[in-house]
Amino acid sequence: MAYSLAALVRRTRNPRRKQIVIRDIRPPQMLANDLYRSAYARVCAAWEAAIPRIMAEYERSLPVRDAIRDNASDLGDLFRILGDELTRLILDLIPELRDWTFRTDRWHRDQWRGAVLSATGVDIETILYASGTPTTVGETLAWNTALIKDVSDQTRQRISSAVFAGLQARKPAREVAAEIRDAVGMSRRRSQLIASDQLAKLASGLDSERMHDAGISQFKYRHSGKVHARKWHRARDGKLYELESGEQVEGPDDIARDDMPGVPPYCGCRKQAVLTFD
Repeated sequence: MAYSLAALVRRTRNPRRKQIVIRDIRPPQMLANDLYRSAYARVCAAWEAAIPRIMAEYERSLPVRDAIRDNASDLGDLFRILGDELTRLILDLIPELRDWTFRTDRWHRDQWRGAVLSATGVDIETILYASGTPTTVGETLAWNTALIKDVSDQTRQRISSAVFAGLQARKPAREVAAEIRDAVGMSRRRSQLIASDQLAKLASGLDSERMHDAGISQFKYRHSGKVHARKWHRARDGKLYELESGEQVEGPDDIARDDMPGVPPYCGCRKQAVLTFD
């Protein structure tokens, strides 16, 4: 729901400043951990649980020297079965993803309300509850569903590559099992990074939508503080930009649409809303 926060502030008080800076919203790592545990970790755990079945078929196939092709076919059938099982699991995880996405939206909404109230003295609770679900919420749900499927597909690819290469080279089962565990571990680490990145992207999208709804057109760039952050992101900290275009206010450092805070991969930078009075 579009409204003018500046007009609401004028009705309740006579602002003497030309600008009011609203505190930025910092999503807690706890929310990323919740996303990982409720969805991504369960996919990784399913592949880990399948290791005994995979290794049993691998060990059964090794002694038959003249039937590698048939044995590979049996292993291929097993991976197709496991793929179908993971597909059903991912469908079962969609309600968990939906719950996390809406819960994070509610958290952000309450944080935004509190930040606006603290900075301006205006309580926008009624407006926020009447605004409906932000577009970013639906986009995040769809994107996480696709990412979880990708994590599962890549895990299957790494595991099957290790198994078929091991069968061809007649590797001992313990070596192949170690490679499979490494593949699952890699997927876990990737999933943890994805969960953190998805939280940052959801928060950034909600920042933009709620600023736009409030008629706020400018923001201060807030650097994430990460040790290995992009140098040009660190250099933007505290600078003022236009929300829609990314143009720097009174400066040459314009931001491309795909480099806005929270948009690039694993970027934790944020937008700090700046309410301007004409």
